[in-house]
Amino acid sequence: MERYFVSRTSAVALLVDARRAIAQQREDKFAHDASHYERLLGEVERLLLDVRVGRVLEFDLEFPSRVHVIVAD
Repeated sequence: MERYFVSRTSAVALLVDARRAIAQQREDKFAHDASHYERLLGEVERLLLDVRVGRVLEFDLEFPSRVHVIVAD
């Protein structure tokens, strides 16, 4: 797993891109795979809100690749 040290702005941009990619994948998959992408989408949207307000300073992303992100203000 790669580790990234990023600013809050970059972390939010990373999460927005991940949310967009997950939403696109969800639309392209069959119904049995859609529930997995729905779960991922919910997790990323929650993380996005938490990172924006500063409640989360570290997080892991599974999609599109596994990374560990550390937010450095």
